[in-house]
Amino acid sequence: MRRLLRRRAPGDPTVVLESPRIISEALTAGIAPSLLVTTDSALSSPQVSEILQRTLPDNASNSDRDGSKASEVLVVTEQAFRSLAPSVNPQPLLALMGRPQAAMPAVLDADDLVLVLVGVTDPGNTGTIIRAAEACDARCVVVAGGADPWAPKAVRASAGSILRVPVVQTSATSTTSEAAAAALEQLRSAGAVIVAADAHKGEDYNSGVLAEARGPVALVLGSESHGLAAGLPADQRVRIPLAGNTESLNVAMAATLLAFEYRRKHA
Repeated sequence: MRRLLRRRAPGDPTVVLESPRIISEALTAGIAPSLLVTTDSALSSPQVSEILQRTLPDNASNSDRDGSKASEVLVVTEQAFRSLAPSVNPQPLLALMGRPQAAMPAVLDADDLVLVLVGVTDPGNTGTIIRAAEACDARCVVVAGGADPWAPKAVRASAGSILRVPVVQTSATSTTSEAAAAALEQLRSAGAVIVAADAHKGEDYNSGVLAEARGPVALVLGSESHGLAAGLPADQRVRIPLAGNTESLNVAMAATLLAFEYRRKHA
């Protein structure tokens, strides 16, 4: 668990969730943890107690009512728990679970929106964009390179949305640009128009290019420092006009603004 919290490889099939609220949302989404870790003093907490009641069988057997293995509970000392927890003020519960699998959609509906993150390095931004994706009813989020969407900071920033929005991670064996190009080709084959966010070039988003778009759109956003490569295969580019000397918006802010602009006439 410590390795997963500190040095998790993006393709690792196991993830760690933190806090009773996030773990409760995982259970609601049908994702059962294999291990719960807490402290003796937290066992009496109503939030922790509720999770234990939902994950442990009524009897002492190793199987729940459906015949699947019940969650194991590990109670550790306060000091041991603090050494595990990824945050300074840790929540009273950690869970180990299998990473939900998501596949690239083969066919997109006319009003579908896909957010594609290319080399977005800050896990907080990645998680916030996934949260915005759920809020604007995106079909899925595709992550090519950059931050691991299942890193603890990204999961916290998503506020549980990562458990409900399909998140497709590209192959870790390809470079970011190769993975992004392959993902965009798949999305184009599924029917998407590729629209790239560009801080300097492209049409003003207020022009209606997104709100008036016909058919599904894959909205592509680049890294915080460098944006998108000039050679990225995009059908259109859009920009957000800014006043003063501001060079660009935070990528999560830009993604939210552009995604809701698309949804304005595609609700």
